[in-house]
Amino acid sequence: MLFAKSYAVDGIVVAVDPAARTMLVSHREIAKYMSAMMMPFRVEDAEELKGLHPGERVRFELVVLKDRTVARHIRPTGQADGAIPPPAGKLEIGAELPDFVLTDQNGRAVHTSAWRGKVVAIDFIYTRCPLPDVCPRLSANFAMLQRKFAETDLVLVSVTVDPDYDTPKVLTEYARRWAAGPQWTFLTGDVAPLAKALGEVYWADEGSIGHNSTTTIIGRDGRVAAVLDGSNFRVDQLAHVVRQKLEGHR
Repeated sequence: MLFAKSYAVDGIVVAVDPAARTMLVSHREIAKYMSAMMMPFRVEDAEELKGLHPGERVRFELVVLKDRTVARHIRPTGQADGAIPPPAGKLEIGAELPDFVLTDQNGRAVHTSAWRGKVVAIDFIYTRCPLPDVCPRLSANFAMLQRKFAETDLVLVSVTVDPDYDTPKVLTEYARRWAAGPQWTFLTGDVAPLAKALGEVYWADEGSIGHNSTTTIIGRDGRVAAVLDGSNFRVDQLAHVVRQKLEGHR
């Protein structure tokens, strides 16, 4: 391509439009070209959009021509914090979330089917997590979402991967620590079936718990709409994905 410049882009897919041959991406700063923002990119080869889903982290080359830009060589980066094979039975994008029954921080039974008609963001944490860039970061993200989308029908759900220790009483104190309001629920109990369905893998590791930190967005129709892996995405990228679902975009 004559007179073209190219730049490396790293971002989170917010939406995919195969008909328009575009993907909406919340990207990090593009060095020497553009600040971090959310914008649509037209792809050079429509085949590269196949298999991409909202929440997926990608890297690609942005080619800037005199009259247009095109994205090419799109590469899903996999899980942001290291590749961990997902459990068998993980729900695919578009699959309906079955009904699970867990216990909230107030000791009440919660049916996941009760969330139907709302947009739901689900992450996995545990209160004794010693790593500031994992569970505390995920909880800080949800605290921000709670403030940003306070007047919406967004439901925030944090599920513990340490249910033996994280009783309702412990989760109540954790919720207080993060100033969680009624929009944000913390769940414990038999969490393994829900974790398996959402691709969350966790294990004991020298006195602590390791886990792959999935954040899943469920649409108003009760189906999986987006999945973000790891905890290294920026909070504005998560907010971009959530806003798209609240506004009814695919």
